[in-house]
Amino acid sequence: MAIFKNNILEILDATQDERDILSSHPLYESINNIQHVRIFMEHHIFAVWDFMSIVKALQIQLTCTETPWVPKGNSISARLINEIVLDEETDVDPSGEYSSHFEIYLMSMAEAGANLHTINKFISSIEKGNTVTQALEDEHIPSPASKFVNETFNEIKDAPTHVLASAFTFGREEIIPELFTSIIKKISNNNKKSLRTFIYYLNRHITMDGDTHSQVAYKMMKQLCGDNNDKWMQSIDIAKKMLVARCQFWDGIYEAIQSSNQ
Repeated sequence: MAIFKNNILEILDATQDERDILSSHPLYESINNIQHVRIFMEHHIFAVWDFMSIVKALQIQLTCTETPWVPKGNSISARLINEIVLDEETDVDPSGEYSSHFEIYLMSMAEAGANLHTINKFISSIEKGNTVTQALEDEHIPSPASKFVNETFNEIKDAPTHVLASAFTFGREEIIPELFTSIIKKISNNNKKSLRTFIYYLNRHITMDGDTHSQVAYKMMKQLCGDNNDKWMQSIDIAKKMLVARCQFWDGIYEAIQSSNQ
C-alpha cells in the first residue's frame, strides 16, 4: 500500500489524467453563439444544484444543524465548511444583494433567455417531498443531467465524511477553466446584456471556487483524513469517479450542442 506524505499533491497527481481531459474538453470551443450557451445552462444548472447538495451534506455531517445543539468535536473542519457555505449560499449577487450561487445562475439563465421551467419543476418536486430519483424522472430533464445527478447521489449516499469532502474538493472545484469564461465574453460582444450576469457568475466561480475555496477544502481534507492511508485511498477513488462522471456529463452537453447545429 502506498504511504501518503504530501497527501493533496498525491491526489492531484492520481487524478491528473481526468482533470486534463476536462480542461481540454471540446465542449468549451463548441460554444459559438447564444443558443449554445442556453443549451449549456439548461444542462449545467443541475450540476450547480448537485454541488450545493454536496456542500450541505458536508455541513450536516461536520456541524450540528439541529436543536437541541450538541458539539460535533471537530471545530476546525466545522469552521472550514461553514466558510464555504456562507459564500455558496449567501454570496453577493450583481445587484449587491445576497443570493446563493444557484439563484445567481437562475438569474443568468433568465437574462440569457434559457428555459427555466424544467429546473424550477425539478426543485418544486423536491420541495413536495419527492426523492431526487423521483424528481429526475421528468422526461424534460436533459438525459446527461439526470444521469450525472443520479450518479452523484448514488456515490455519496451514506458516504463517510472524508469521501464527501473528496467528492466536493476534487470532483467539483476548479472544473470550469478560464478558457470558458473568455469564450462567453466573446459571445457577449453581440449580446451585450443577455450574458452579463452569467459572466459575473463565472468570474465569482473562478475567483472563489478556484482560489479561496480550493485552499479551504484542502485544509478540510487534511483534517478529515489525517494519517489514515485508507481514507486517502478512498478519497482518490471517489475523486476519480466524480471527475469521470463530469467528463461524461460534458460529453452529453457537447452532443446536445452538436445536434442543435444540425
